[in-house]
This record gives sequence, C-alpha cells and structure tokens, in this order.
Amino acid sequence: MSKTQTVQIPEEIEKEITLLRGFRDLVAERVGYFFGAKMLSKKMSDETVKERKAVRETSKSLKEAISQLIETPTKENSEKVKDIQTQVKDAKDKNKTARAPHMKKITPLRKAVRYLDVVAIPDSLKELGKPVQPLFSLSAWVKKAITK
Repeated sequence: MSKTQTVQIPEEIEKEITLLRGFRDLVAERVGYFFGAKMLSKKMSDETVKERKAVRETSKSLKEAISQLIETPTKENSEKVKDIQTQVKDAKDKNKTARAPHMKKITPLRKAVRYLDVVAIPDSLKELGKPVQPLFSLSAWVKKAITK
C-alpha cells in the first residue's frame, strides 16, 4: 500500500505558473505565425520568379531611357520613356496579381505577429511583473550568439 501525499502549492505560485504557461503558449503561437509567413513568402517568391524578373528588367530599361532622355531630350526619347513606363506599370500589375493569392494567406499571419509583438506579449510581460523597457545595448549572451 502506498501513501499519497498532496502538496499544497501557494496560490501566488500557482497563479504565476498559470501565467508563465500562458506566456509560453503565446510566444510559441507568435513564432509559429512567423515561420508560417516565412514559408509562404518563400513559396510566393519561388512561384513569381518570372513576374519579378519582368518588373526588374522593365524598370532597368526605364532608368536607361530616362538617362537617354536627359542626355538627348527629343520627342522620340520622350515617347520611349512613356512606353516603358506603361510596360513597368503592366509588369507591376501582373506581379501584384500573381502575388495576390499568396498575400491573402501571408497578410493575416504578419498582422498576428505584429499584434502579438506590440500588444499581447508586452501586456503578458506586464502581468508577469516584467514590463517591457526599451533596450539600447545588447546583452552579453546575445552579442556572443550573433557573432557566431
């Protein structure tokens, strides 16, 4: 026969444990949203290579055409700039359209991360008795970690 002992945990410690578990879950949720958005962004980047390349190339052409117009301000060069501006706008619109279904999934995740960073996590820390203060220098362990 075994004897069972019950340990009485003081109420303030029980409350702090509950708050810490909630904070742990909150931070885990935030990191999950962050990595979800990052993975979806990578997928979007992989699937919109052609559209992004078109924007870059037409923008480069526009820059060159503007330089040419400045050097030789002719009606022909002016028309060329206008045509390329239209091409850039079209390329940007196609890129935006290609990105739209991805952004529809990514945007709520990014908004959630921002909300958690700005509101929920600081409020939780305040409730835990550790209000957030601006820091302007790195702690020793962070310096060491980022130098690797």
